[in-house]
Amino acid sequence: MSETMVRDSDRVWVKLREGLRAIANPASVKGLIAAIGGAVVLLFPGFSTTAVSVAVGAAIAASGVLDLVSTFTGKHRLRRRSNRVLAFIRGLGALLLAAVMAFFAFQGAVGAELGLDLVVWLTGLYVIFRGTVYVIGNAVRRRVSHRALKLTAGVTVTAVGVLAVISPGTVTSSMISGIAVVALVLGLVLVTWGLRRAEGLVPSQADPYRDGVATVLWDSIKNSDIGRERREELAEGLYYESPARLAKRTAFWVMLVLSVAIATFAVLADSTAVVIGAMLVAPLMGPILGLAGAIINGWRRRAIDSLLMVGMGVTVSILLSYGLAAWAPVAVAFDTNTQIVSRVNPTLLDMLIAIAAGAAGAFATVDKRVSASIAGVAIAVALVPPLSVVGISLGATRWADASGALLLFLTNFVAIVLSACAVFVLTGFARPAVLKSRTSGILTTVIPFVALAMVILVPLMFTSQGLLATAAIQSKAQGIVDEWLGEDTPVQVQDISVAADGVTVALAGEGEPPSALALQQEFTEELGRAVSVTIEFTPVTVTTVEAPSN
Repeated sequence: MSETMVRDSDRVWVKLREGLRAIANPASVKGLIAAIGGAVVLLFPGFSTTAVSVAVGAAIAASGVLDLVSTFTGKHRLRRRSNRVLAFIRGLGALLLAAVMAFFAFQGAVGAELGLDLVVWLTGLYVIFRGTVYVIGNAVRRRVSHRALKLTAGVTVTAVGVLAVISPGTVTSSMISGIAVVALVLGLVLVTWGLRRAEGLVPSQADPYRDGVATVLWDSIKNSDIGRERREELAEGLYYESPARLAKRTAFWVMLVLSVAIATFAVLADSTAVVIGAMLVAPLMGPILGLAGAIINGWRRRAIDSLLMVGMGVTVSILLSYGLAAWAPVAVAFDTNTQIVSRVNPTLLDMLIAIAAGAAGAFATVDKRVSASIAGVAIAVALVPPLSVVGISLGATRWADASGALLLFLTNFVAIVLSACAVFVLTGFARPAVLKSRTSGILTTVIPFVALAMVILVPLMFTSQGLLATAAIQSKAQGIVDEWLGEDTPVQVQDISVAADGVTVALAGEGEPPSALALQQEFTEELGRAVSVTIEFTPVTVTTVEAPSN
């Protein structure tokens, strides 16, 4: 081994030891554990579901035991007085639920998931009841402080309960994966704080050996402050203010009109490449990120101005696309146009994409080194093309398609605002003094967006469930049809089209296919529910002309 390689190896070991020494404090160790735990949950979903189910079942069982102990001994759980009869009923119910979860857990990974889904479903019913009572109480009471905030919070909680009842499996997986992502991000923040503290890059006021995780996180947020000058520099690009206020607004409207025109014609022509061009020049991402920045900084006037810009931009986009589509000499095939079909049935995946893209856009806005990636963010979240689809659909009186495309835009809009708010706080764009002194005011502004996100999630859940049901049928359909036809058959499968409530099988060949009732029976037995079956059979006629003999 050469002397240069030895020196390089020594440097690596020195840096590794320094890094380990930097995070050798309770706060950073907790962050490292949280990050590893979050990564494990994401990488091993089956094991994670079982582990969470066991943990929840154990917690429910422990709660039931404590209730029964307080019933017979008079020792109140957590020093809270409660009626003994109610405590006895609650304790028996908790033990029964824990027993059911234990029974499911022994059935394997899928059984553990079913047990967890049951808990989520029951919790959803309870949350709906409590949320409804809370909303009604704050609505009819005469003297209520922060009535709007409490009503919004009640609606949000009730919407979460509705989601848990409608689709407990989706809510369960979303909660587990969401908590894992949060643990991963916060863990990395704590580890980064430890490294920066050891290097002396931040004037840390938190003691990792004495203070809790919340204090350390707040210290990290304070020390990430980008400063007044950088904040004003970013605000100049996000808000259409003096100097050159008129020029900035003119440029916004010119680019918006051009992007809507490009997007509308691209959708009519069913051209993916041109739609991407419209995404690149669309300026709507700017005021949406500006709205998020104004919310977390307490800039009321800028928030209102950004919201008005978004609202007027949406209105102009829909009206312009409506007019352009009305005059375009093109017949739109709504059922086969891929640019329309892909935007009228938004799902949870669209919201997840928007959350990630909003976070990337906010980070790219704050960090100078990655600002060039904002073009990729514009492509990831299509803001203008859905509005163009809304206008085109309205012109053809396709109300369902128009509402679906508008829902996609609202999904993108709300998700971008919420994720951008979180990133702006963590990256120092938010003013720490404002976050501390105006917490209630900021929450009052953010909670309506959370409530809107919860309301939007309800139709997204229904759409996602329909797609999941379709995918489940699609994955089994080919095997069912092959078994129905048999091995030695001249009939060939041309296509299998699956909808949520039916299957269409296109066949071609000689002779006659087996009974359609038999195929329907096989689908019913395999899927556990009745579905309609349509068979399209095309006879094949073979004509052979022999070559003349010499």
